[in-house]
Amino acid sequence: MKRFIGSLLTVIIFLMAIEPVCAKPNDEPLKRLVLTLLAPKIQEQINHYYKNKLTVSPAFTPFLDGTNVDVKYHSSHIDVQVKTIPYVGPHLDVGLDSMRFSIVLDYQHIRDYDLPPNWQEIIKTR
Repeated sequence: MKRFIGSLLTVIIFLMAIEPVCAKPNDEPLKRLVLTLLAPKIQEQINHYYKNKLTVSPAFTPFLDGTNVDVKYHSSHIDVQVKTIPYVGPHLDVGLDSMRFSIVLDYQHIRDYDLPPNWQEIIKTR
């Protein structure tokens, strides 16, 4: 999960850095990229919701009608709102779902705490 979020952040920050040349934050290519990177997490949320309702997990189509993404940029994070219509079989709609992802842009480790003597062996560096 950390590697996924790290990769997503790297791509988003890169695209925001080249914004004047090629993409504005709400341009379709950037939204498609964000949607592509979030697709596994979107499918995971769909699977979780429908697991007690249906015997098969519905699918979703990130780039066809039925999926909408809205990206809002803040100084410390990015909010991504996704609305999608999951389907089963030959595109039989099963519902309308909305999910929000918040991607944190800053991580700071403030302080280490000492572990008791019986846990010292897990420390990699001293």
